[in-house]
Amino acid sequence: MIRCFLSIILFLISTILVHVTGSNISVGKECFSKGEVIEVEFENITGTGIWIGLYPRNRITNFTNLPGFAEGFLSSWVLSCGEKVDCEWWPSKGEVRFPTADLDYGDYVVVVSGDRANLNAQAHTETFTIGTNCLTLTVPSMDRWIAPGENDQRSPCPFVNALSNHGFLNRNGTFVDLFDMADKMELVYNLAGEFLLDGPIQLAIDCNQTYEDENGIVRIDLDRLFDDKCEEHEASMVRGDSFFGFNQSKQVDDSLLNNLIRMNPSDDFLSIEDIMQYQTSRIMESRLRNPETEFRDFDVDTMGAQGLFMFLLGSDPTLTTIRKDRLYFFLLMERLPSDFIPGILRDTPFNPMDETDFVHDKLTQTMANVESTMHAPINEIVNLHNLQGT
Repeated sequence: MIRCFLSIILFLISTILVHVTGSNISVGKECFSKGEVIEVEFENITGTGIWIGLYPRNRITNFTNLPGFAEGFLSSWVLSCGEKVDCEWWPSKGEVRFPTADLDYGDYVVVVSGDRANLNAQAHTETFTIGTNCLTLTVPSMDRWIAPGENDQRSPCPFVNALSNHGFLNRNGTFVDLFDMADKMELVYNLAGEFLLDGPIQLAIDCNQTYEDENGIVRIDLDRLFDDKCEEHEASMVRGDSFFGFNQSKQVDDSLLNNLIRMNPSDDFLSIEDIMQYQTSRIMESRLRNPETEFRDFDVDTMGAQGLFMFLLGSDPTLTTIRKDRLYFFLLMERLPSDFIPGILRDTPFNPMDETDFVHDKLTQTMANVESTMHAPINEIVNLHNLQGT
């Protein structure tokens, strides 16, 4: 009945041709394997009665005169609000999803209808493929950075946030495929998937921060990572303790960031020793000033990894030094450096779980530094804090 109703509408207004400039729609990948979900982002679309449809590419010869519903060429469709019956409002920006399990292999395109459901597409994606030999990871250019909007979600981790800001993950920070996030972390930061899956990915699952969608895909909303039951919430490098204001702790603290950059003031570079000294100072400060400070075993892993992985953004393949300006703008804007090239430091991923990989010893070093400060007697913390004059 709905299809019939829409077909009548399309027939009545199919002669109306309206092209809207500035509209945009994208799927973010050139190839999808069956079982994946096509996540379609759109912006600057206008009008009411807007539908978004998935067509086999060979069924469209003219985007100003799309095949109608009655012709049976649409593989799937949805209204721009995500419903199939009606929309209370017609968003100009958003996201819709199409499953691939029942699609035939081949080339496809997603289109946005014209105003009042007419067949003159106001935007369409590039052609993409449903295939059996997809390269599942593609690298968007680094200049695709877009600052998060007011309603977009972000996490306590600048590395994850940068992936969303650059479009590797959903830009709104919701409905993120958890295992795809691990793949993208490996792709962009050259961290071994084995380490990611056994560490932060498994921790998110164990902490009930994830959920399954209708296709059984494990997903996460990035804001869930601020849950202090299972996430660092004290002595963060650039975020205040949640005790002093939970909402404030979600934002980068300018004073903390500048204190980090001021380490080793006579040099333009930070060393791993500088980072460890700064983490020691932050842990001491938290233990002395925050009456609710409590560190858990996984905080040692998390904070040790944070201290080391900053160097993945630099040009030093030994992960020992990084330029201060490079680190400053990454932490402030959660934006990858303009000249950043994934995998440039070496051909194989860094794997802290591999004892033959030098990064294993470096992570052990940063974790030991964190743990010793966490568990040092409080009188030693007071004395050391006084000696440092902080």
